[in-house]
Amino acid sequence: MGKLIGISTGLKNVDMAPGNIPCVVINSDFVKACNNYGNTAVIFGPQENLELIDVSKFDAIVISGGGDINPNIYGEEKLEKTIRISNNRDSTELAMFKSAEEHNIKTLAICRGHQLLNVYKGGTLYQDLKGSGFNQIDHDKPFDDARSHVHDVNIESNSKLYKIIQENEIQVNSIHHQAINKIGNDLQITAKSSDGVIEGVEVTNGWNAIGVQWHPENMLEDNVSIKLFEWLNS
Repeated sequence: MGKLIGISTGLKNVDMAPGNIPCVVINSDFVKACNNYGNTAVIFGPQENLELIDVSKFDAIVISGGGDINPNIYGEEKLEKTIRISNNRDSTELAMFKSAEEHNIKTLAICRGHQLLNVYKGGTLYQDLKGSGFNQIDHDKPFDDARSHVHDVNIESNSKLYKIIQENEIQVNSIHHQAINKIGNDLQITAKSSDGVIEGVEVTNGWNAIGVQWHPENMLEDNVSIKLFEWLNS
């Protein structure tokens, strides 16, 4: 019997029979990335009025990318460049992190998820990289470049990420305008881009959880993506 992989996502307005309505939407490559290993993907949309979410029956979870995190969670006021906030999604994924940590469920946090993992552990974010002085690399390259290598990332040798990928320098896609600022508790920085943006973190307290700032699901044939999803599904 295959494993169960829980994957979070957000809402997007879609034209359906009842009209233009909010729907739970995710890149189907996430499902493929689990099915390729004989495992089943279960999609989590934002939940309402749920303080606790139990993920203990899952073999692994993915906290995926999406809109910006409400900065009130990490003690800051919202700036103009912070957009597409979903309080229900924030609370859902924070509850998933809490349950995953309590039950040591393997966790892969991607892009927004990587940032939220840091917030969950008490860290903060740059609400806009360009507004914070990061101008050397354009990290916000969606659409035509979403499945392309945009910039290099350097991986620390003494990290779980290095053990997974087995390379110190890789190339990644890049679809984000925010990034980790102050690192959270029980987190180790595992990767950075050449301009100093944190591209990888891992939890150091025994919970088998890592975060990456790029989107491996958009490049399933890429060697780095293959190794990350092999780890997730193992």
